[in-house]
Amino acid sequence: MTKMHKKLLCGLLLVIAGGIWYYFGLVQEMAKGQNPAGASVSQTPANALPKAGPDKAVALPAGIPVLMYHSISNEPDNDAVISPKLFKEQMQFLYKNQYTPISLDQLYSYLNGGRDLPAKPVVITFDDGYRDTYEIAYPVLKQYGFISVLFIPASEIGQRLSAAELAEMKAAGMEIASHSYTHRDLSTLSRQEQLAEIVKSKEVLDRLLSQDTRHFCYPYSGYDPATLEILKEKGFKLAVTTTPGWARPGDDFLLIKRIWMGNSVDLSRFEERLTRENYSIL
Repeated sequence: MTKMHKKLLCGLLLVIAGGIWYYFGLVQEMAKGQNPAGASVSQTPANALPKAGPDKAVALPAGIPVLMYHSISNEPDNDAVISPKLFKEQMQFLYKNQYTPISLDQLYSYLNGGRDLPAKPVVITFDDGYRDTYEIAYPVLKQYGFISVLFIPASEIGQRLSAAELAEMKAAGMEIASHSYTHRDLSTLSRQEQLAEIVKSKEVLDRLLSQDTRHFCYPYSGYDPATLEILKEKGFKLAVTTTPGWARPGDDFLLIKRIWMGNSVDLSRFEERLTRENYSIL
């Protein structure tokens, strides 16, 4: 081998060695989360939302807002009604502010000391089974992937809402629960009449929807000690009222408070009800 060949070979070896040294140095820098110039490299996208998991516990709230809707239509002078526009704005507010609707089973678990909750939980409920629950509320809830609860008097199934429509909404995440059989104020009825209202309602819902109905809403928020006894005897887990406030650990499971939703609850008042338990009563 000539001297010239030896020099070329030595130069080639030096170039290869230098490349290997640079490669391993680059790998070490990247493993430390830095670029070759020493600038910090983000390990997650800047717009990534924080994830809750085993390594990031979600603090339990002091209480959970349970929203109470009735009809969704254009009746500006009726505060038992909310306009479609305002309802859509409220659902958009929940979505944009990262509230997570939960089921009544999840609420029951929380009230029992359970800790498996998403951040910013809320419960969305509808009373009575108006036609607009299917035509207006249901599409909006589907748009945002929200679950909810509909309390319907069982004797009225087939009038404003069909069994097929109830089954469709149930399959999309809307629980169908009992609002008695004929929507009478239970506190004005005998114990036997109350028993019939509660049992017949459950039997109809269970048969039509292939379920085990365990949640109840008092018509006109009317009940007495006999009502509570019957619900316990028949295995109901939760019952809701129209008493204002949040649902909190320590509450009676059969006397859950809810937040009235009507035309007077604009977005600022809506936010107040979600963030302040002692919200202003209109």
